[in-house]
Amino acid sequence: MPGFGKGVKAKQWARFALKLGLFLTDAKLWQTVNEQLKERASDMSETVKRSYEETSDRVGNARDALQGRSHWLANTTTLLGGVGIGIGIGMLLAPVSGERARSVIRDKAADVKSKVGDFASGATRYRPSSVPSTGTSGD
Repeated sequence: MPGFGKGVKAKQWARFALKLGLFLTDAKLWQTVNEQLKERASDMSETVKRSYEETSDRVGNARDALQGRSHWLANTTTLLGGVGIGIGIGMLLAPVSGERARSVIRDKAADVKSKVGDFASGATRYRPSSVPSTGTSGD
């Protein structure tokens, strides 16, 4: 290529180096870069903190489950208490007489009891085919 000798290339590299030097010493540029880095670090810190808290909660729940501690009793008691309160309020505000409401509730409770009994007896009769038979149960 004519006109592009070693002197021209050296001059172009020198200009490039000077422009790059001026660019890198610009205070506004470094302030902007610094602000963006702080913002990114803050975002990353929040993400790491959130992930740590979620993982810590999961590990705690797993530890409780492995040690046999569970909150199912408290949750079940709360549920049953809420159902009881709902039934009581329903009986107070029902448009039918108290005797009729108690009769309907008694019938529903008996129906639920029989369904639960049927389900439980069906569940005890279930035997997975993958369990080998020992030949000791009612053959």
